[in-house]
Amino acid sequence: MIDINCFESLVNQAVSKLPKKIFEHLNLGIGIVEHAASHTKTGSGNTAYILGEYHFRHSIGRGIVLYYGSFTQVYPTLTNREEALQIIDKVIRHELTHHLESLAGDRSLEAEDARRLLEM
Repeated sequence: MIDINCFESLVNQAVSKLPKKIFEHLNLGIGIVEHAASHTKTGSGNTAYILGEYHFRHSIGRGIVLYYGSFTQVYPTLTNREEALQIIDKVIRHELTHHLESLAGDRSLEAEDARRLLEM
């Protein structure tokens, strides 16, 4: 897997290609944490790693977190920068969709994500 410094560079590269307007009201920005985040379905033992999450807290604002540790678990042999950039870009766009839907008062993608977790 690419190291965390390369990961951060690729996140910045992916973000720089998107329109600035998309980031309005995302006052907490996009953060990277080293640990993994996961969801284990009770009874099945199946674990789904969470690559990114959109957070909205009325008191502090809106932000996106990317879990580097989850990327290393899901893509342990990923060393190609272009392939990594494509995956990171897809996750960022997914989380930004949550952001834009939240601004619009829509929770469609959130419901879809919850449904997928139930199916695992």
